[in-house]
Amino acid sequence: MRIVQLQRPIVAVASSITRTTPATPIRRLQEALGQLRIGASNAAVEGRRHASVKSQGAYRLRDSNTIPKKLGAKKSGDSYVITGNIIFKQRGTKWFAGENCGMGRDHTIFALASGFVKYYRDPARHPKRQYIGVVFDKSDTLPYPPHAMRKRRLNMLASPIPPAQPEPALSASGIPTQVVRAGPGRRPHPRDERVLRLRRDGSYAYAEESWRLGTLVRTAKRKTGSRRVAMRHRRRRARAIGLEMRAEREDKIARRKEALDARRAAQARKWREYRARKAAEGGEGGEGAAKTSPPTVEA
Repeated sequence: MRIVQLQRPIVAVASSITRTTPATPIRRLQEALGQLRIGASNAAVEGRRHASVKSQGAYRLRDSNTIPKKLGAKKSGDSYVITGNIIFKQRGTKWFAGENCGMGRDHTIFALASGFVKYYRDPARHPKRQYIGVVFDKSDTLPYPPHAMRKRRLNMLASPIPPAQPEPALSASGIPTQVVRAGPGRRPHPRDERVLRLRRDGSYAYAEESWRLGTLVRTAKRKTGSRRVAMRHRRRRARAIGLEMRAEREDKIARRKEALDARRAAQARKWREYRARKAAEGGEGGEGAAKTSPPTVEA
């Protein structure tokens, strides 16, 4: 508040004090303080007051049709990542894939190994490009010096894998270590074979291996996102079921034919044996009659 604005109130107070109207000192003091009171009734002494709190702007809704791209760095320098973690999403090649990193078709840079992220430049490869790499040791710096030893995870070295020892066909107790049960039918499908192996707990029992049990499980309902793919799987499954049913029907007809042929062959064999036996009996009877004629009675 400026002093110029206070001149008029001071003059008013002085004039009220010098009035000739009789009044008590308390009354005059109250009137003087009332004239000095700052409020809406006394606009002359009211100063300019600025806003102490900023007003809130209008809330504007974002366009819901625009999908956020969420580009930028997802991992900072020296951050630990595992295989497959996304490090940087971009449009175009602002950053290039360096050591132990790969780039997707949308220029997304991801980790190919577990380690620590490093942002660096490599003038030997390109004078202006900037790269993102992954190192196994946090204290390492990129790029590695030329002709340096290759960094390996946990100091792994290439070593030949020894071949698996062949398992004997018979166990120490003399029973087979593996039994293969074929599927039903004349021509069983290899998928229906069951391989039972002898347990090693000394129980002399056979059981299927755990990894083979998963191959026996068939998905009854395949969840696919495309109707065309679902119909293709359905037609393929229907064709496979039709072929299996046809094979079973042909197998059944072949078994019936074999049984009928075996029955006819047995019946023919019996008839041949019967005729041979009758012929043998008839021959023996004729020879005996010729040799031993019935006695004749003389007159």
